[in-house]
Amino acid sequence: MEITALQSTQLANQINELDKKAQAHANDAIECARQAGYLLLTAKMQLPHGRWTPWVERNLSFSLRQAQRYIAVAQGKQVPIRKLVCKNDTVSCLDHPKNGPNFVRCQGEWVNGSWRPKPGFFYLFRERGDAYWVHPSTTDERWFHICKHYNGPRMSPEGFFRRYTIFSPMTDSDFTADQYVGTTTPLGWIGVGNVLKSYGLEDISGSLFSSQTFPGGLYRPFGEPDSKDFYEDWHDIEELKGEKSATS
Repeated sequence: MEITALQSTQLANQINELDKKAQAHANDAIECARQAGYLLLTAKMQLPHGRWTPWVERNLSFSLRQAQRYIAVAQGKQVPIRKLVCKNDTVSCLDHPKNGPNFVRCQGEWVNGSWRPKPGFFYLFRERGDAYWVHPSTTDERWFHICKHYNGPRMSPEGFFRRYTIFSPMTDSDFTADQYVGTTTPLGWIGVGNVLKSYGLEDISGSLFSSQTFPGGLYRPFGEPDSKDFYEDWHDIEELKGEKSATS
């Protein structure tokens, strides 16, 4: 879904205003940078491949390197305030500290031991360096896309089904992870907690890093790689399952 001219102007205006605040008010720099980074990633998701960098250079009042710093903050990385308020080309991003800043607008709710997101809100969880994203769909704010961005060895597809799950490497350098797993279609809010657990998230309440309203939702899961990069080696596993079922 390509970004419209109006959406492009609105996003650029919001990001530029947040940049001004981040530069002028050090105390608000992290929050402003986080919001700017989130909008930058939103714009990136909606622009055609290869068009994001030119869009940043054409529409924004700060450098591409500064945009990447804001993105790092939005993804739960710690960037020193001095790097957010001065446009230096070096930056050190560390894992988000356990007692660091938290930007939670809605906790979701627990019903019969299962966690459910509030319709219309996005959620970012961080646990052991991995990022778990929950976003409302453009179809209905009560339906959600779910994905995990992580580093290290690829998760085993054992126990998952191809028609419901995508495994892929992440080749976009603006994301601070090299592996991806996500849903193929939006999921009703009742089952979101179970999917997060199947992706490896253990402490839903303790790992919630950020949440806020997200009007309009996303067409696809956040940061979903190009389909040409998806892992295709599911067939042997699914055929083996079929053989086991036939012989049991």
